[in-house]
Amino acid sequence: MGHIDSAHVHAAGPARASGSISRSLEVRRKLLVPARAKPKLAAPPSVNCVAGLFAHEQFGEIILDAAAAQKIVRRHGWLSQTPAAFAREVLDRCSLQSFTTGQSIYVVGDPPGGMYGLVSGGLSISIAPGERGPYFAHFARPGSWLGEAAAFTGQPRRVGLSATRDTNLLHLPLHAIHEIVGRDPAAWRLFALVTIGHLDVAIGASDDLMIRDHVKRLIAILLRLGGCRRESPDSSPVEIDSSQEDLAVLANVARTTAGAVLRKLEAMGYLEQSYRRIRLLAPEALRGMLSE
Repeated sequence: MGHIDSAHVHAAGPARASGSISRSLEVRRKLLVPARAKPKLAAPPSVNCVAGLFAHEQFGEIILDAAAAQKIVRRHGWLSQTPAAFAREVLDRCSLQSFTTGQSIYVVGDPPGGMYGLVSGGLSISIAPGERGPYFAHFARPGSWLGEAAAFTGQPRRVGLSATRDTNLLHLPLHAIHEIVGRDPAAWRLFALVTIGHLDVAIGASDDLMIRDHVKRLIAILLRLGGCRRESPDSSPVEIDSSQEDLAVLANVARTTAGAVLRKLEAMGYLEQSYRRIRLLAPEALRGMLSE
């Protein structure tokens, strides 16, 4: 800024100089005293559709209505295989909980607790049965229920769970499980269906690891993680939250080998890759490659 000559101010006369000073003081007052902020009108929540059911979205996260969450787990997974009366006993005792990406639900060795039913999002299941771990072992999809082993035995958690994206879970507390079976001891058989389902996955995973061809072995693992090892799901494409490194460990191959196989399958149009996410575009075609 240029220099202001004090003689010029005096030449302007007392009245003019006084007016300049007043205006200067007024400007300074406005700078020091913040203007009253205009009230902001809250934008109405937008509406999303989760598994065909409506949910409100506020502050960037999906907030599911409890009733909508219950309908989802009644249509998919364990509770879809149980009598309606039993499912109601379970759902009436559940609370809806939300977890952000990367947040841990529980880890291997945690004290026993209740069960969790996956409503939306995804869960990484980690294991550490021996000297190594914990490491990624499976990916849970909506409709899955987990945590029953610790609830049944009273022993520490055998696996760990963490959210791979923003996730909504239904939590059935341990005391609620005891209450249900206390009223009807035969309910243990229905709770055991969860464990049988996990056993089926474990048997299938062990069988897939015996596939000699590394390409077919990795394809079989992709199909298992996507919940379409034997048949295709209702919706397509299928999304899996997993890195190439995790897949390489599961398939017992080098990371470079896993990357090469995934790029080949992507070039064939069978899948798409993004950061820590794989979309299976043609599960039937991938299953067909296993029988070639």
